[in-house]
Amino acid sequence: MNGNINDSNDGGIITGTARANQHSCYADDEKLSTAVVMALAEVAGDDPAEMGMPLYDAIDPDALDTLFSDKHDGTPRMGGKVVFDILNYQVTVHSYGQIVISELD
Repeated sequence: MNGNINDSNDGGIITGTARANQHSCYADDEKLSTAVVMALAEVAGDDPAEMGMPLYDAIDPDALDTLFSDKHDGTPRMGGKVVFDILNYQVTVHSYGQIVISELD
């Protein structure tokens, strides 16, 4: 990941005041796919290996890992987000390093 994606390397989960929203930041040296799985496990209260649906059933983990990486010339990618549904959650990953998990209605 490039240096501008996440200025906070704490990787902690912060519970928002909105219904069932969880916010997480991922560290520069962490694979985004791993951060998403860990955040989902935290929200679901499950072990990451026992969540009931592999991440690749919802989105290609390799594509997710490279989505916000630096361009071939070394310049950072700016802006953007990806949104996908997995289990009973909607996952929004922002280019600046925030993962938002919301319960689906």
